[in-house]
Amino acid sequence: MANDLPEGAPVMLRMSVERENGYLSWLGVQMGDIEFGEANLTIPFDERFTDKEADPPTVHDGIVTTLVEQTTELAIRTTMPDPVNDRVDLLSTTVNFLDEAAHDLEATASVVDTGDGSAVAEASIESRDPQGTPVTVASGQGVFRID
Repeated sequence: MANDLPEGAPVMLRMSVERENGYLSWLGVQMGDIEFGEANLTIPFDERFTDKEADPPTVHDGIVTTLVEQTTELAIRTTMPDPVNDRVDLLSTTVNFLDEAAHDLEATASVVDTGDGSAVAEASIESRDPQGTPVTVASGQGVFRID
C-alpha cells in the first residue's frame, strides 16, 4: 500500500469535497482524478465569485487562494494512512498570482515533501483567457501539520 490509496478513499474524499464541506460545495468544487501524492480540483466560473470592476469580470483572488489551499491539502491527504480522517492542519499558504481568470479554474497539486509531522505540496491553477486560450493564472504552495 506504499503508493496506493486505501480502498474506498477516492469515493469518500469526493463526497467530503463535493457534498459535505459547505464552503466548497457552495463554490461548486469538483474533484478530478487523484492519485497517491497528487490531486485535481475544479471550480466552475460563476459571476458571483468575480471582481465586477474588471472587464471582463475576473475571479476574485480569494477564490484562487482557496483552490490552492484545498488542492494542496487533498494531495497531502492521498499520502496519509487514513486520507479521510487523519488530521491535516494548514500552517501556511503562499499564492503567486500570475494572470487574471475569467473562466473555470482547474488546480493540480503534487506533494513535494513529507517529514516528521509536516508536509508540503505545490499547486498550479489554470484557466482560460477571454479568447479561450489556456493560461496559468496562479501557482502556490501549502504547508501542513500532519498527524
